[in-house]
Amino acid sequence: MNSKQLFLIAGLFCSIALHSVGPAPLLAEPATESRIKAAYLLNFARFVTWPEAAFDNSVAPIVLCVLGDDPIDSALPTIQYKRVQNRPLEIHHIGSLKDLPRCHMLFVGETTPSPVQQVLSALGNRPVLTVSSQPGFSSRGGMLTFIETDNKIRFEVNLSTTRTAGLAISSRLLKLARVVP
Repeated sequence: MNSKQLFLIAGLFCSIALHSVGPAPLLAEPATESRIKAAYLLNFARFVTWPEAAFDNSVAPIVLCVLGDDPIDSALPTIQYKRVQNRPLEIHHIGSLKDLPRCHMLFVGETTPSPVQQVLSALGNRPVLTVSSQPGFSSRGGMLTFIETDNKIRFEVNLSTTRTAGLAISSRLLKLARVVP
């Protein structure tokens, strides 16, 4: 091999090395509001306990239903099928209240086909964890509401509705929440 061929091979290896370990970590996507909320939903599933009767069997998935449209939709694939309490987390978009019986968690989007009070009434006291970004959702009977405090995404919880539905929220999660009467 002559020096010209060695120089080309060395250049090729340098190019491959630079592209494979280059600035990718610097270009990582920042945490968006939707991704933060999706991560919260995953952790809500981890720190809430449902009654055994809420599941068909010990390996049945936890089903997160999404009703209506919301910017969080773009981030939900990041948590789809993650393992939670030895169960996969499945995400389903539902179009009407008739699909509510198969849900363990319900995220009520910014725009819904039904008014919030109608959605909550349709659930009754079923063990379905209800979550939304709509202002005042917890005060109107929802369980968890995303709120913004000091430019950070937080959440508030309505303990009365969660207990009435037979759900138990871990004290570790409650330490992070603002409790609404």
